Amino acid sequence: MAKLDLGALDQALEAAHQPALAAALVQMTGDLHWLRKEWTPTYTPLSRGETGVPEAEQAKFRAEAKAAILDWFAKGAAHDHPDPAALRRMMSFVAGADIPENYADFLNDELAIGGQSSKDPQWTTPGLKDAARRMHVLVIGAGMSGLLTGIRLTQAGIDFEIVDKNADVGGTWLENTYPGCRVDSSNHIYSYSFEPNHNWPQHFSTQPVLLDYFRGVANRYDLRKKIRFETSVEEMVWDEGRAVWNVTVNTPAGSEKIVANSVITAVGQLNRPRLPDVKGRERFKGRPSTPPSGPTTST
Repeated sequence: MAKLDLGALDQALEAAHQPALAAALVQMTGDLHWLRKEWTPTYTPLSRGETGVPEAEQAKFRAEAKAAILDWFAKGAAHDHPDPAALRRMMSFVAGADIPENYADFLNDELAIGGQSSKDPQWTTPGLKDAARRMHVLVIGAGMSGLLTGIRLTQAGIDFEIVDKNADVGGTWLENTYPGCRVDSSNHIYSYSFEPNHNWPQHFSTQPVLLDYFRGVANRYDLRKKIRFETSVEEMVWDEGRAVWNVTVNTPAGSEKIVANSVITAVGQLNRPRLPDVKGRERFKGRPSTPPSGPTTST
């Protein structure tokens, strides 16, 4: 095991959000004593995350946490995942308020701490599985939603193909490259629950980081073989008699037809700007900065 940098550990303990660290220590040690009443946070509106725990208790917590972490590194002891009741206690402790039982079920499912999620298709009925094998689905768009759709269809055993007008995956995060482009939701939320990334460089990461994440997901789930890039949908006609969609697509080689039982649109909404109807706009001679087609450097 790699040598532990004690100086770095002390700095991390000083800067750590102690309620979250307490929950992590429960998982590391299998001991719920970290959720002590005297260490339970009390948050106030408009605070910067202060826990309300007296400094003397914080110092005591850091000392005990350091000892536990050093012991864990020395022994490398592994513990079972906390059960649902323990997880609810951990969540309530971090939140500083009791988490309702029905809400805890939702959070446990999102956390997927054991690697399983109720969102994973679990089709065991023979008739349903047979019907899935006869399906062909067309997905329009290879951004965040399109990639997720491809993953779930693969898990369900349904044949599909994805078309995207661009030359790569990423959707919004491929097209929008204006200065300062970044996510406005915390990255630990703005990511797939089944593909967590514990090494985000920032809480609100920039466009290149998000694009790299989605490219990585596409590669890990081998989705590129199912994607037809530089292909746009020109027309969709429903055939009532056959119960299929006849889809005309424009490809680099020309126009062609795709027949699909279902079509899922994952085209997004942040790639075709709606310009304001400003009088004299057509006479403007400068460079427009409307994303995604605007300049990639500050003007």
